[in-house]
Amino acid sequence: MLRSVGFAVCGAAAMVAVTAAHKQQATFKSTTALVEVDAVVLDKDGNFVPGLTAENITILENGKPQKIQQFFMVTNDVLPTEGSAKLQDPEQAQYNAHRVFVMLFDEGHLANDSLMRVKIGAEKFVREMFHEGDAGGVFLAGGMYRGRLTVDKGELLNGIRAVQPGFENRQALLTPFVEWPRIDSEISAARIADGAREVTDELGRKACQEDPVQCASEGGLGNVENLIQQKARLYVRQARMLTVRTLQNIESVAKGLAKIPGRKTVVFMSEGFYVEDSRSAIEQVAAQAARSGITIYSIDGRGNINGLSINPEVTKRERARSAAFDTGEDGPTILTAITGGFRVHGIDDMSLGFGRIVRDTSTYYVIGYQPDNATMDGKVRKIEIKSTLPNATIRSRKSYVAVALPPQEAIWGFGK
Repeated sequence: MLRSVGFAVCGAAAMVAVTAAHKQQATFKSTTALVEVDAVVLDKDGNFVPGLTAENITILENGKPQKIQQFFMVTNDVLPTEGSAKLQDPEQAQYNAHRVFVMLFDEGHLANDSLMRVKIGAEKFVREMFHEGDAGGVFLAGGMYRGRLTVDKGELLNGIRAVQPGFENRQALLTPFVEWPRIDSEISAARIADGAREVTDELGRKACQEDPVQCASEGGLGNVENLIQQKARLYVRQARMLTVRTLQNIESVAKGLAKIPGRKTVVFMSEGFYVEDSRSAIEQVAAQAARSGITIYSIDGRGNINGLSINPEVTKRERARSAAFDTGEDGPTILTAITGGFRVHGIDDMSLGFGRIVRDTSTYYVIGYQPDNATMDGKVRKIEIKSTLPNATIRSRKSYVAVALPPQEAIWGFGK
């Protein structure tokens, strides 16, 4: 029997074709009232801990313990290998959990060399790690490629190849920071734009001490300070617009995936984005994604980063991209921490990052509860999970927005 589910992103209706499964399916018990939390539990050596029961776990919402109403493990590791989850009781797990991956290219925050790296890594992911039963999509230029999720590797590869550099990007906006008169960081630029006169005065004095001739040719200290203010205000204005666009894209993906039950993985490829004055908005977007069952993982496209030069020669590791003026990693950190994912950074082979993400999203526990506070009031609620196991580390979503989910449409059993 052929079934389909609508997937709306930026107004485009996306359809995922599905067929009846030929092997045991993961049975997700989602309802619009149930809050589901995916949890990755690791031992002191970083290995997944199998065999847990609900008695090993306490879940709190806004500090208050909640009654666990469902608890099961999901795994793609049907044939356990070294380092994978080994089950004492095979019946405790849901096997062959079909995974949903969305590759979100943050073009406005990817320089050309970064975009090249992540595209190569994404293509390798599709060829080698995207398996039968998985569904995926490529989000680029504000919408899903061909307006849909797909199980077709060829379509995913075409979507990745269609990604183009943004007309403006973050590194281009940061480049003037190193040009005279210098601005030492994004934080200084934000403070200047907010009227912190003492920062402008300090940077102006440094600029005129560094190059007295240039200072005189600009008409003196006062004019140099005006140049610094203009540069800072222009950067902040442009950076804010890029950040708004990025958050709108994440919101669109979350809305489109909300109807699909179970865990959805969004791989957010970015160099980071401007966060000064946007932190609460980022936290809200992340909490909404968490409510939709999305785990965000971030891959930093800059590769191996050092503090030597803002103009990299990307073919040489020792001259990799500088982060000296850039504090945008806070944005991806917030998104991943709240939704239960992690950041991948400091590597040049982006396929390694995809590999870490695939392993992490393939085996996890699902904890479901109906909140004691049943009113879906649209507020952000904090989630905390504790375990009775000694030395265990639990990574899960940290909050969610208390809104009712749309009706869930089971799409497990993807066919080609």
